[in-house]
Amino acid sequence: MLAHKIKWLILIMFCFQLSEAQITVKSAEGALNKTANKLQKRASEEVREEISGQQTSIRNKSRTTVKDMKRLPSRSLSKGNFNENPSLEELIKDAEVKKRLRNRENKVRFVDLFAQWLMLPNETQIKAEIEYQRLIDSMKRIDSSKYRFPKKVTEDQFVTIFGWHPHFNGKAYKAYNYSLLSAISYYSYDIDPYTGNCMDSFIVSDFLGAGDPSTGIVATAHEQDCKVLLSITSHSEDNNSIFLEPMNVLARQQLIDQLIYILDSAKADGVEINFEQIPPIFRDEFYKFVKKLSFSLRKANSNYTICLSVPPYDPASVFNLAKMQKDVDFFIIKGFDFQKDPKEPTGLVKKAVSPLNYSPASAEEDLRSVVERYIASIGSFYAHRLILSLGNYGSLWKTTDRGHELSAYVPYNEIQYNYRMKDSLNQIRIDSNYFIYVWQKFDTINMGRSVIMNELLFDDIETFRTKFQFLQSYGLGGVGIWPLGYDEGFDQLWDLIEEEFTTINIPPVQGLEQITAVSKKARSWSPVILTILLFVFIFSAAGFLMAIFDIDVRRSLFNHFYFRMFFLVVFAVLFAILSSFFGLFEGRATMMLTGLLLGAFLSYGTIMLVQKYKSKAP
Repeated sequence: MLAHKIKWLILIMFCFQLSEAQITVKSAEGALNKTANKLQKRASEEVREEISGQQTSIRNKSRTTVKDMKRLPSRSLSKGNFNENPSLEELIKDAEVKKRLRNRENKVRFVDLFAQWLMLPNETQIKAEIEYQRLIDSMKRIDSSKYRFPKKVTEDQFVTIFGWHPHFNGKAYKAYNYSLLSAISYYSYDIDPYTGNCMDSFIVSDFLGAGDPSTGIVATAHEQDCKVLLSITSHSEDNNSIFLEPMNVLARQQLIDQLIYILDSAKADGVEINFEQIPPIFRDEFYKFVKKLSFSLRKANSNYTICLSVPPYDPASVFNLAKMQKDVDFFIIKGFDFQKDPKEPTGLVKKAVSPLNYSPASAEEDLRSVVERYIASIGSFYAHRLILSLGNYGSLWKTTDRGHELSAYVPYNEIQYNYRMKDSLNQIRIDSNYFIYVWQKFDTINMGRSVIMNELLFDDIETFRTKFQFLQSYGLGGVGIWPLGYDEGFDQLWDLIEEEFTTINIPPVQGLEQITAVSKKARSWSPVILTILLFVFIFSAAGFLMAIFDIDVRRSLFNHFYFRMFFLVVFAVLFAILSSFFGLFEGRATMMLTGLLLGAFLSYGTIMLVQKYKSKAP
């Protein structure tokens, strides 16, 4: 009799512990759900006010920091403290990663794994989270341009977006995307080698505003925090020989005086030195000219920027950047006009405007070989002072049995309109060896005796993207576009520049952070609660199993109708919970499981009826 009472007492204790654990979990879930609902409701009411207020603060902050973000590379900027042998503490910034490295032995591995397994979301939870995220995203659907910032090249320097406005483009500068441009250079003050004056006086007048400086290029760019430089050019070997002649001091001094006057009158920000075909014998005279020009301009205004453009081909190694880096703020690598090869007898070779060879080991000159050469010239530590410029146009070639002939240079907008939109019959492909687009068309003349192949080599979105990513991988300071205005009417290139060289930084919403904090706090206790419930269940189940090994206990328990029903319901509920967790209540599996449960209940009812009538039988 005493043993029978003990067995019943164990059974009652097990049921009581199980029901108490269920009540504890339900109450915890209810409290968490109420807290989350309140915070979610409060967040949905406050999120718009939060975003509106942050829009204003971000806008004001961006106006105060935009000059820093558009600051051009300078001689005074450095990459910070350079440590050739950093420690593990310096390399790893994440505190959690450091913690895991210091203590590789996870002392609560079983509890963590068990908690993670139980906390895995089912399909319903995933759908709810997706819907909630969709709601949050809809509330954040605001103008992302207010939260776009240029990427950083170093700790002190943002990426530089540079462009040229050629004087023959007229008033096209009014439509440029100055929100992305860091600096624009007016092209160009072409030097008279005998006097140092400008070859065309109209260019100086246009740069000064042509009678209305408030609508000129300088005022237009300054309204949107973009710096304006004046490009000074000399691209002829004969002209450079005359201008850099040691005895021609007056012409060089006249040029410097003119530039100081023009920059001060126009309120411009500096000059871009753009020389090509300098005779090797005048290399040192050119260095002296750059040094004197830099010193004179900075003496007049210490805020003036001095940049120097270097050509893709430099067989005589005239442009030694290391010798000029103290006098020049940044250097612009002309990554275009590779078809103008001075080593060719005709001066032209059938080549893309800005080729990037697929193989780094290729002997052909391309963007990679030129960039690597100039990085070696200035030193890899100063690569952020180099800007790679790309051509905003294509080259149209005519090939016959006599050879190749350059027909024309085609602007980007004309390529899009005439060769992509209107001419859909001729196939456009990407030459993966040089990362360039190729358009081809064959013409036959003289009754089929001669075939002319027309080819257009140009850059478009995918090849531009590859070259943008290439220059970033080399740690260069930015990108230049020659010339601006050739893509008028088409925004694909500017969209790509925004995508590749800017980042979106949307400030967090306070209400959502509270929800996340409460959820994290509740989940932090889940391993403890689950561990307690686990051990309660294990010992209770063990005690129950030990008890039913006794035949008297089994008879006393299973002879009672209510216990059999309780036993069946418990296992049916456990089966349903596990099936739901593993996703079995979906589609045809739902119908099968429902039929199985109904069949089990009907079978049990039939057995009970048969036993009832058997007991009444004589």
